[in-house]
Amino acid sequence: MSNKSYSVFPFKRIIASVYDTLLLLSVILILGYISVFIFNGFDWTLPENPSDPLLPGWYAALLICLSSWGFFSFFWIRGNKTLGMAVWKIEIYSIEGSNITLMQTLKRFICNIIIVATLGLPLLQIYFTKEKIAFNDIISRTRLRIR
Repeated sequence: MSNKSYSVFPFKRIIASVYDTLLLLSVILILGYISVFIFNGFDWTLPENPSDPLLPGWYAALLICLSSWGFFSFFWIRGNKTLGMAVWKIEIYSIEGSNITLMQTLKRFICNIIIVATLGLPLLQIYFTKEKIAFNDIISRTRLRIR
């Protein structure tokens, strides 16, 4: 398959992301359930005060961040696509021609957090660049293509 980049416009990127978010949510819920069980010393009882957290806030945030990055990194490195990307026939590749590195997945993941925080506005850049690429494509030195 050639490395010719076919534009993947914001609608397809967003729909694939929604699909992946639902899958990721199930992973986070399962890991959270296991973490609560382990963190509480394999005790199934709930705290006496219902307002007491089951996990410390820092641990929950770390769990969500690491499991999210791990989810995307696993699929991007292993098969060049997540399950949501596969449904829409989107693939990710490195512009250097090699496999995507862990550092590229980290850069892309952080850029994606920024894109979500700004309600997808950086995706509008696709319409204004000659190569039809977005902010996260430029920073991570990766591209998306339709296969």
